[in-house]
Amino acid sequence: MRTAPRVPRPAFHFAPQRHWMNDPNGLVVHRGLWHLYFQHNPEGSHWGNMSWGHATSTDLEHWTEHPVALPYLPGEQIYSGSVVAPRPGDEDLLTAYYTSAYDDDHQAQSRATSRDGGFTWELDPDNPVLDRGTSAFRDPKVVRVTDDAGGVRWIMLCVEADDRQVLFYASDDLRSWEHLSTFGPLGDEHVVWECPDLIPLAVDGDPHDVRWVLTLSTNPVGDHADPEGSSMSYVVGHFDGVRFTADEPRLVRLDHGRDFYAGVTFDGAPGGAAIMLGWMSNWRYADTFPSAPWRGAMSLPRRLSLRTIEGAPRLVQEPPGFVRAHLARATRTTVLGAAQPRDVALSDHALVELRWDPASTGALRLGLQGEGDARVDVEHTPGSGTLRITRSGSAAESVHPDFPWSSTVALDAAAPARLLLSLDGPLLEVFVNDGESTVSNLVVLGSGSTTMTLDTERHSPVTLTAVDVPVPDGAGAPVLADRADALA
Repeated sequence: MRTAPRVPRPAFHFAPQRHWMNDPNGLVVHRGLWHLYFQHNPEGSHWGNMSWGHATSTDLEHWTEHPVALPYLPGEQIYSGSVVAPRPGDEDLLTAYYTSAYDDDHQAQSRATSRDGGFTWELDPDNPVLDRGTSAFRDPKVVRVTDDAGGVRWIMLCVEADDRQVLFYASDDLRSWEHLSTFGPLGDEHVVWECPDLIPLAVDGDPHDVRWVLTLSTNPVGDHADPEGSSMSYVVGHFDGVRFTADEPRLVRLDHGRDFYAGVTFDGAPGGAAIMLGWMSNWRYADTFPSAPWRGAMSLPRRLSLRTIEGAPRLVQEPPGFVRAHLARATRTTVLGAAQPRDVALSDHALVELRWDPASTGALRLGLQGEGDARVDVEHTPGSGTLRITRSGSAAESVHPDFPWSSTVALDAAAPARLLLSLDGPLLEVFVNDGESTVSNLVVLGSGSTTMTLDTERHSPVTLTAVDVPVPDGAGAPVLADRADALA
């Protein structure tokens, strides 16, 4: 079996300069900077020595990487958590909550504060500040809840991962916490729950119909774990300040690809927008993916909303504004299918948008051909009601036996269809019908150009827009800054 080609570094997604990265942590907007903290091994390319890495951006496209914010300690690793933007009257104070994972197989929640904009942190001497004495109590996400009188209360969500439960706590001062309620278990018994978030969203933009969306990540465990690996789900419901109640007692898949995990939203985003970042990998094969000296990357930031689809509110994920700005630089062309396949040369870093009417075109096939036999195929057959995205080839097989895969998502042929594809080195994200569905997959197409081939069953028009995204200096690597540069 051939070895997978070394993948190019992403240009418009965040990936660290070197070493291992997984879950996003502490997403917060402060003084015009988007702060991304992340699970990081500062000493190697595999999971371990868990610390909080740190990067910032002014536009969510270009990132500056900073020194490690919260390094691991003797006998204690720093697991996932969140950061709360300053409270009124104390505009300099950022508060972080994270999981202390002790060497004695004990997990509890700890606290740290920063007064220099999130670049240096002081640990609370009373850590851990929330402790159940259990071994899988982790991933604190703190959100603000405003009551009818305008008062602010903080709600912390944590998981008991093995029990598949989300625990809700409340605080008025971000120091002492009262347990309110517990949600779960629900769904598949052979997974753990991780990285919860709670997001208020207006249904179809109606401010009088606000629902709460509980998101969480699930990872299969056990000797016969699902080969599909880790994924994200969500539940739409109501939160009364104490208890979350689901509209439907089931988990809905958040992304239909193999590689979107641990997504959480930014605190303090402008206009109260819900902007989510996720880790683009899968615990099934994260440590074998052929990237170096870095390993791990974040997804595109996604603006979340709720839209009524087939009679129920469903989560919609739209790409960030800079994606639209890049596409606006390109000229739309109309391709008549069926006469012969249309080939388009793409760089390693490209955006593609397709619009077509399945009733006219019949089946549509889009192929991405990389080095050797490395391929990704996107296929829509109107009679199937689904869009299928398949990664294949011996390069894919060499990553891991479970890496070759077909992901499917519903796509009705009764209405015009629209796809937006983001290909950034090894990161492929597909937004279906303005984000009603998403499919996020790692790919191993290699370096250099990729050939995109478009074909349809019948001689009907397809509108195509394709643009290569400029690669910044450093071949897409985030700029490295020391603390003095960051504070200048």
